[in-house]
Amino acid sequence: MLEKKGFKIAIGIIAGLVIGLITVIAAIYILILVFFFGGPPKVTKGIEKYEQTMKENMTREYGKARTEFLTFPKKVPESAFEQDEKPEFYNSYQDTWDDPTYEVYLKCQYSDDDYQNEIDRLSQSSQTYTQYDDRAKKLIYDNSDRFAHPVYIAIDHNDFSYEYAMDLGDNSIAYIYVAFKTSEKSLKKIPKEYLPTDYEESLTLENGGYSNYLDERSTAYNIYQPPMYKGHSISYGLKSYNKVELENAFAGISGLLVFPKDISSVKDGYFKYSRDDDSGYVTLEAEYSEVDYKEEEARLKDEEISYTTFDADTYEYPAYVLFDGEEVTNYEDPSGSTNKVFEYALMDSQNNRISYVLLINPTARDLKENDKYLAADRSIYQ
Repeated sequence: MLEKKGFKIAIGIIAGLVIGLITVIAAIYILILVFFFGGPPKVTKGIEKYEQTMKENMTREYGKARTEFLTFPKKVPESAFEQDEKPEFYNSYQDTWDDPTYEVYLKCQYSDDDYQNEIDRLSQSSQTYTQYDDRAKKLIYDNSDRFAHPVYIAIDHNDFSYEYAMDLGDNSIAYIYVAFKTSEKSLKKIPKEYLPTDYEESLTLENGGYSNYLDERSTAYNIYQPPMYKGHSISYGLKSYNKVELENAFAGISGLLVFPKDISSVKDGYFKYSRDDDSGYVTLEAEYSEVDYKEEEARLKDEEISYTTFDADTYEYPAYVLFDGEEVTNYEDPSGSTNKVFEYALMDSQNNRISYVLLINPTARDLKENDKYLAADRSIYQ
């Protein structure tokens, strides 16, 4: 009897341990899901919830929603509720780790007047970001075989996302936004026939990872610009050059003494800036008149102004160098972090052209982006 009783107790203990282990594993699994995927998607259905839901979508901080929902109407007009086909609305949002996962779908049939007003709005919509380069960017109209119906595109496979309005005919328009839904099967509401023919192909790691801020040659398109530096920022184009903003972005690391205060005397050139939490770069190509080139060269020569030294051997062109890979302490960081800094100006006297370069902890991608400005010995950047 005692042996049987002891055996039952042992079985009970083992069973309890197994159940406890399963519970712990399940709890860890749930915590991992919540951490990386933000829990299950928040799904909202019903046109009566449209305005409130879109308000929530548009007030999320950048990174949680990487769109301004420009193609979507602010409100659905009354005529849409008077048609044979009633409005449909579906919104799925999941705060996945580092990237938002979205599926937003609105379909409306309008009266003749409201339909025409909506087409006019889409045709005329544009965004201008004066803090970058004053470009006025419009929705792209596409009536090709890539889509089953004409579309007005705000985002075209940029950063694994799409946003567009599709003119279905019969006074009907479908509005679509998807982010990080890279397969047709992952979509719960949007009809497959409303997707581009290359939907899955365009959202592969090779194609969907493109950002038109990082690669101007990319076929990806995004009418929106990210906010100015709050951890991450990218911009390009001479009109976006603003030394004060650059100084703020690299505060405590570099005052960009090599770079000019303004570029009003620049005849032609190119500017690009990229910054994230740990690295960044600024490159400015500037073509001057002969007189302005000599004035700028005199500024760079003046050690009391630019603190540079002349280097005729390291780079493709003679250079005025402020930093050549020194570990610079960030005086604004209480922890005293250091950064590997390169800052110099390359002097092309034959063409009256100066290339100004700043590299902070350059990554392999940063070096690839700025290959033509680098020293012949690439090992100095390691």
